[in-house]
Amino acid sequence: MRRCFFLLLPVGMVLILTVGLSARNLETKGKAWLDAHSEAAAINVDGVWHAKEWGKIVLNQAQGSRDLTGHGDGWDISGVVSGKQVFLIFSHHGGVEYSAELTSEGENNLNGSYSRGFMGDKTKGKSMRLTKQ
Repeated sequence: MRRCFFLLLPVGMVLILTVGLSARNLETKGKAWLDAHSEAAAINVDGVWHAKEWGKIVLNQAQGSRDLTGHGDGWDISGVVSGKQVFLIFSHHGGVEYSAELTSEGENNLNGSYSRGFMGDKTKGKSMRLTKQ
């Protein structure tokens, strides 16, 4: 039993380090993905939104800022507004899970798509529509 523990301990340490490095890579990649969208914000999306697949989403954007934070259905949300487009990252327990690219279609509607990982990695995501409440 003791021998088995000493064999499993190094394997467990490698797994923990690998997961930690992977999460850090996703975080770094996510920041770079958001930073790539650098146009000045032409809209403000601060408020409570609703999406059929995601439920209630709260987005916080300070007046005059491009940066977004938020939450919804157990997700932590970070993002930016670039022009009339919104770029969001959905994370859970510090790990990036989804990203979304949305375009303003009037004051109360954002339409676009989302995908597991980063939208830049995929050619097409699933449809996403946010309606301001």
